[in-house]
Amino acid sequence: MTRYAIGAAAALALATAVGARNGSDDKDVAEARKEVLAVVKMVEEGKDDKALADRANEIRKKEIELNHLARIYKLEEKGGLGYGENPDPKSGIEAKIIALQRTAKGPSVETLRKERKALIRLAHVNVAMAEIARPHFIKPMDGKNKKDWDRFCDDQKKAARDLIVAVEKEDGPAVARAATELLAACTDCHCTGGRRCPAPRPGRPGGLPPRSALCFHPPEHVEHGVDA
Repeated sequence: MTRYAIGAAAALALATAVGARNGSDDKDVAEARKEVLAVVKMVEEGKDDKALADRANEIRKKEIELNHLARIYKLEEKGGLGYGENPDPKSGIEAKIIALQRTAKGPSVETLRKERKALIRLAHVNVAMAEIARPHFIKPMDGKNKKDWDRFCDDQKKAARDLIVAVEKEDGPAVARAATELLAACTDCHCTGGRRCPAPRPGRPGGLPPRSALCFHPPEHVEHGVDA
C-alpha cells in the first residue's frame, strides 16, 4: 500500500471515529435535555424541593455528565434551549441572564410585560438546574468543599426565585439584581466542585463583581458566557 493510500485510510478511520463520537455525544445531550425538561416541568407544577432533589439524585445515578445537562444554557444554534417560546438561533439562557444584568436599571416595564412568560420560564430552568447540579460535586478544590457547592446551588435557586418575584412586580432594577446574583452563583459553581472554571467573572457597571478568587483562569480570558 502506498503512503498516499495509507494516509487516505487513516483519514477515513479518523473521520469515522469522530462521526461515531459526535453521534454518541448528540444522543447523550438529547437524553440530558429530556431529563432537564422533566425537572423544569416539576418546577412549573410547584413540586417541592425534596421532590426536585429526589429526581436530581435519580439523574445522577444514570451517570449523565453535568456538561451535557448544562448544555441547555448555550445558544439555541449550539444545542441550547434558546430563549423564548420560539427562540432565535442566536438566543440562549445564559446570554439572556448576562443581558438582564448589564445595567443597574434592568429591563423596561414594557419589556418585562412582553417577556414575562419567557423570563419566568428562564427562572424555572435555573431552579431545576440548581437541584440537578447539586449531586454532581466531584471533589474539594482550593479550599472549597461540598458545603460550598451546596451553598452556590442554594444561591442559584434563591436568585432564580427572586427573579420571578421581580418580573411579576415589573421591577427592572430588581430583575437586574436577581440576574447578577444568578450569574454569580452559576459562575461560582464553575469555580468549585473539582471543575475548572471556563472563564472569570468580569467586572462591569451594574453587573457582576470582579473576577472570583475561586477562578484560576487568567484575567485576559474571554468573558463568561461569550461562547454560551
